[in-house]
Amino acid sequence: MYFNAKDGVKIYFEDTGSGPPVVMVHGAATSAKVYDGLISRMVARFRCIRLDLRGLGRSGRVDSVSPTAWGEDVLALMDHLAVDRAHVLGCSLGARIAGRLVLDEPDRFLSLTVDAPLIGVAQAANKRLNTRFTNLDNPSPVDRVRWQLFHGDDWRDAVSFYFRARNEPALQEHLTLRPRLAEIPTPTLITRGDIDDDVHPLAHAIEWHAACPDTSWLWIAAGTAFSAAQNRAEEFARVFGSFVDHWTARSLP
Repeated sequence: MYFNAKDGVKIYFEDTGSGPPVVMVHGAATSAKVYDGLISRMVARFRCIRLDLRGLGRSGRVDSVSPTAWGEDVLALMDHLAVDRAHVLGCSLGARIAGRLVLDEPDRFLSLTVDAPLIGVAQAANKRLNTRFTNLDNPSPVDRVRWQLFHGDDWRDAVSFYFRARNEPALQEHLTLRPRLAEIPTPTLITRGDIDDDVHPLAHAIEWHAACPDTSWLWIAAGTAFSAAQNRAEEFARVFGSFVDHWTARSLP
């Protein structure tokens, strides 16, 4: 399904299941398809709403993106579906967007879940990512298959757009959450696999939890790389359900 953002860009979304709404935001140069395995384990209890960020996936192609546009599209989708408040889940780039959303619009969100979170981009990782996102004539076989799956036949346009977007200083500043972690008022579930890497350092998940010890849970999935939501979907769904139950009970009068 599609809706039109305020500037006319067509945003693709899917809305399945019933129960409390969970808005899912995907990561860098991917699409909402990354949540296929998770949604099948959550729709019996939650209304799962996912979108392709503008410029990516099945959403409309754009030449550039403002620092706030991706977050504004999430809010516009919630308005389009008449969802006043929702749980929000983001992975990687999506975790940065989700974290910024709860800072800017805390009244719209029941909880925040950040999977494989980044609280800033390290210089070494930044250089490696830029090399990856510019090597479009000879990408790795895995990237070629994934990018075509996520974006379709014009995947080069989508990945090239993302490369330009991620190198905009204003966007990186807007999504760098480290200085403001302690300001986040929303109950937060932080998840990650325990196999470390320099793009999504395990230390970032631990640092986020340490900044919000009274309002966050930390779940690290053993023997797992990167995203717990994608790579340990069944266990993630159970942890998420317990997290929601805990904070819902605490909010009752």
